[in-house]
Amino acid sequence: MKKRVTEMKKVTSLLIGFSLIISSLLIQGCATDKLYVKKDFSSLAPIKVIRYETPGIERSTKTETLLITTAVIALPGGSALLLLNDAYCEARGKEMQEKIPDFGLLVMNKFIEKVKNEIPDFPPLSVECESVDKDYIESSTLVAFKVKRVAYGFLDPLRGSGNNFTSKTVVTMKDPQGNVLWQRKFVYLSENFDRAKEIDEFEADDARLLKEEMHFAAEQTAADFISHLNGDIPEEKAI
Repeated sequence: MKKRVTEMKKVTSLLIGFSLIISSLLIQGCATDKLYVKKDFSSLAPIKVIRYETPGIERSTKTETLLITTAVIALPGGSALLLLNDAYCEARGKEMQEKIPDFGLLVMNKFIEKVKNEIPDFPPLSVECESVDKDYIESSTLVAFKVKRVAYGFLDPLRGSGNNFTSKTVVTMKDPQGNVLWQRKFVYLSENFDRAKEIDEFEADDARLLKEEMHFAAEQTAADFISHLNGDIPEEKAI
């Protein structure tokens, strides 16, 4: 019994240390929204649109969420344990991954469609359909989409509550020198659109409702990006 307690203390100490390090990285790595102030879209040409690889979808039940939430509350810097939970929940969602569309591709395609329909003076877009690695370089204006998180089920209180589908996506536009001209992040949560469902509902009938929710979420994400690009959403109200 004494040996088991000692081992548990060692694990707890390691988790605390790891969580403090990751918490620091999380604080430094948060994307900040930036409005596009020039209002002259023609000067952006030529424009290349890319997307980074979409992370695997996370699946979490109520029991799993409550367990990790207890750890978050109990340990100093425990919010970083959410990263450990993400890795666990992504593994739990691996089977679903083969059934669903690529969310990053959905968002990118919806955005391109809306740009053509809603910003007629926007320059033509050159699109890289396949995902690229983080070191991708382009000698033109670059519009890049990065999905930070895709998850469904019973989510942790810090990033949703109850049964939901959620996604966090960042779009960044840079000039050829790498300067950020525009940036926006958007977090989608089913309950904010009165579309929350039980995990069994999302998964039924070959995940039909989950797929529908992902298409709807991509639509809302792209719509938010277009509004922000047009200056219709004040920067201080960014999610």
